Amino acid sequence: MGTVHDVYGWTNVHAHINMSADEACTLTDKRSPHALYELMLMSAGTAARPGLHDHSPEFGKALGVIAARFAEHCRAYELSPVISWSYDPRTVDRESIQGEKRFHAHLVGRTQAERAAVKARAVRAGRLSIVRSRRIVEEASVLGALISANIVDGDALRVLEPVPALSTHTATATAQFRLPQGWESLTSPDLPADLVYIHRKLRRMYDEIMRVCTTGTAGTWRRPMIRQFDPQEIDVPLRAATRVALAHYLRGLRPKLLSERVERSRKAYVYPLADLAYAVTIAEQDGGVFLHLRTNVFSDLGGAGISIMDGVIVKTKKGVGDMSPAEIAGRAAFQGDFLRMLHRHPQATRALVTRRYNCSCILYTSQRPR
Repeated sequence: MGTVHDVYGWTNVHAHINMSADEACTLTDKRSPHALYELMLMSAGTAARPGLHDHSPEFGKALGVIAARFAEHCRAYELSPVISWSYDPRTVDRESIQGEKRFHAHLVGRTQAERAAVKARAVRAGRLSIVRSRRIVEEASVLGALISANIVDGDALRVLEPVPALSTHTATATAQFRLPQGWESLTSPDLPADLVYIHRKLRRMYDEIMRVCTTGTAGTWRRPMIRQFDPQEIDVPLRAATRVALAHYLRGLRPKLLSERVERSRKAYVYPLADLAYAVTIAEQDGGVFLHLRTNVFSDLGGAGISIMDGVIVKTKKGVGDMSPAEIAGRAAFQGDFLRMLHRHPQATRALVTRRYNCSCILYTSQRPR
């Protein structure tokens, strides 16, 4: 989406909220939906701003308030809220999990029927094929959870509370953090700072691993090579067991397979070595609300393609397909009711107005034909 026209041409824009002269966000109705009840919050503009850390604190605060109010709206509809986004700005050596290089968060309400279907069909990752499981949960995700537990100082976080790595099924596949006040934790002005802090730790970790352990550069379906390295030279505070596991993982990668005539699925999902990429999902589990950060190397799941329902990681392969007139009407009513609730809510000024730039921000709703 290189122009404002693209944003309005490819989505149904319900609201456009100005943060400053060069920063805004939109609430849109996806043309190809991932669920019946959903909205997408997207950073509006033409420059690449793929991460939350690429935006102002005001943008992060607005995201938190809108997401918390969306969760409240879902409860009124007896839906389970899921908030997710991905970060993958520089993929050139594999398929990207973040196709649009602007920050965009998916706000989805899952029905009770969907939750029941997930519970009935859930299987352990070990029962899937290697390629299938890596497209959902990979060993890099487990390593990411371990490394995050080593490099993220819980005392430096103001809102998020780290869950010990490997202590639950989801804390094994993701770096898991508890939101102590549930969905209302999203409205804390300190939450964006926590997310920026975690990103910077991951960025430092990834760059250091690439410096010590690889040679060469990434290009179009070309990846750096693993070279001889001493894991002790990786200058990040890793525990001994984590350092050994990381070295074992890296030495097992075979990026040179890209130059060989092998099955595409092996190239795309078995041996990638790309830049830092991760997906964030916020969902309910065991009576609480948790943020999950899942490191991606093999997986093709971005923010749009993953939900976590009651602790089960779910791959959304495609959207709802053709909707009936009743579904279209129900979707429009859900979105319209949310926008009206958000506009009237006492916290609306925190989401829709920023005093930092001393400017008036605009909220409007559109009911254009689909």
